[in-house]
Amino acid sequence: LKYMNLKNKVKELINISCLNEICNVLPYEDKDIYLIGGATRSILSDKYENKDIDLVIPDLDSLTVDKILDKYDDAKYYPGYKSISLVFNDFEYQINSFRKDIAPFGRHSKVAKATSIKEDSLRRDFTFNSVYINLKGDVYDFYLGIEHYQNSYLKFIFDPIVQIQKDYLRAIRYMRFLSLFENTKTFHADMEAIIILSKNITDFVKEKKITQELNKIQKMPFPENTISFLKKNSELNHLIDFLN
Repeated sequence: LKYMNLKNKVKELINISCLNEICNVLPYEDKDIYLIGGATRSILSDKYENKDIDLVIPDLDSLTVDKILDKYDDAKYYPGYKSISLVFNDFEYQINSFRKDIAPFGRHSKVAKATSIKEDSLRRDFTFNSVYINLKGDVYDFYLGIEHYQNSYLKFIFDPIVQIQKDYLRAIRYMRFLSLFENTKTFHADMEAIIILSKNITDFVKEKKITQELNKIQKMPFPENTISFLKKNSELNHLIDFLN
């Protein structure tokens, strides 16, 4: 579904983040370089404080990887995920190939090349994290993500039990994203899945990762939402210890 065009807002993000310099190294036109996650939330909300820029391109080939590693000293390449991360101009960039998860379980998954953003979107967690905006400003929204974002809904894309069992970090991310909106609207099935499966989180997710993820709430607009959720549900109380 092609949703709308947000060309001017994308330009604004490009200007703030110096995205052009990164994209000049990529062998793709603007129509084939997509923003996803925090960057699209910045564009949709017209607030550009988010310093995480996630890019998705059809394929991160070895020549491009070498160019980026040569150009940016701190760039790191993760070949298993065909993903590069780097810090530039105070922004943290993640560049990923279109990919799909194969046989994910608990936390890890084999990945394979995907051929489209629709196929890539199947591995995403929440509806508003699956809105793709290319550098021309074309928007692709497969799961009502824009509507949910604009109306403060937090929702797993698919069956939450299945989604969490594929990757338990998603449960922690869900708790973190409760702090995104002042009055976060949730779905019963999602909340129930979080509480039912919470006892398994520490079996699958490293303590350092739980700490990292939960402490990101400090930079979110309404951190008290996550804290009160952890306190209110006895099954989640053990996670409070991970907050610094």
